[in-house]
Amino acid sequence: MKQFEYRVEDIQIQLKANTNFSEVMTDKLNALGREGWELSGVNGMVFYFKREVT
Repeated sequence: MKQFEYRVEDIQIQLKANTNFSEVMTDKLNALGREGWELSGVNGMVFYFKREVT
């Protein structure tokens, strides 16, 4: 049986005048994906992730 661990991220991004919000979010989500985290839900700015425990 597969087992998972879970992570909750309240992602608050401090934007400067010339910063693109979608680019910053994409970078943050891609970094979590490289660590093996899979997005499993979103509630506002709270993101829920899971990854399989090996």
